[in-house]
Amino acid sequence: MQPCVSRSTLIPSCLLSAVVCCLLSSCNLDRVAVNATAGLLAQAEPVARSYFDWESAGQASPAGIIQLEGLHLLSPDNEQLTLSLVKTYMAYAYGWVMDAYEVAKQSGDYELAEHHRMRAFNMYSRARDLALRAVSHYDADVRQRLAQDQPAVRAYLKEAFDEDALPSLFWLMMAWTSAANNSLNAEDMSDMASLLAIADWVVSQDPGYEDASALVILGGYEASLPKAVGGQPEKAKAYFERALKLTGRRNHIMLVNYATLFATTTQNRELYLSLLREILEAPDQGSKYRMTNKVARRRAVRALARTDELFYE
Repeated sequence: MQPCVSRSTLIPSCLLSAVVCCLLSSCNLDRVAVNATAGLLAQAEPVARSYFDWESAGQASPAGIIQLEGLHLLSPDNEQLTLSLVKTYMAYAYGWVMDAYEVAKQSGDYELAEHHRMRAFNMYSRARDLALRAVSHYDADVRQRLAQDQPAVRAYLKEAFDEDALPSLFWLMMAWTSAANNSLNAEDMSDMASLLAIADWVVSQDPGYEDASALVILGGYEASLPKAVGGQPEKAKAYFERALKLTGRRNHIMLVNYATLFATTTQNRELYLSLLREILEAPDQGSKYRMTNKVARRRAVRALARTDELFYE
């Protein structure tokens, strides 16, 4: 007669050790699952970029944000997951909420426009706070250090961060800039010196990163100021042209910004019309830019309709 064998003795010793270790260390299996999901979500990002229908993508985005917020709650220190949530907020706020803002404003419904602007501001602010959390993994004092004057911030960035921090710092720059630009509080614009320092740091690491967006930030800032009050239009143009060269003019959001920020400030009607028509006449630029360029096309149609309003001659 064979001796009785309990089921527990059939568990491989390595697995039993892992289970015991997990219990002793208060291992959170939900967090393990979420961390594994974060990698899959990052791999799936190109699908959103290449999707063909702007309307249904916008309708699906809020549910995606809520799901990502739930995952982030379970694993708040996962940098990859945090940045996925930041990107989703940024894409939805810019591509759909600000689109609704522009439509309402252009139709004269200023109350509705303000409603959408505040929605976008809240989303950008949430994205900024999330990105700050991601950057704080590299330095817990980042918020205080970024509050210094610009020379000190530049020195700090050079000393404290390397290329590993590039994604987190880049998205912090993008979210913070967007929040500041949509804030009604003038004090929020005081952060721009630090944000420009981050943009310069990103360019020093990789000028073409995320379609040379840091160069567009720098160009947009220079273009936003008339020459009479310190703006440098030649410098702004150089930033935009460098970004366009690096990206082969395939990202049409860049063309929209070049037209609406630089061409309007310098009152270059010919350039304005040329850039907007380039967007409307361009063929599909491939899966990487498909959804981005659909958003840009909507902006370009509205901007073109405002030509006579924006140019004095």
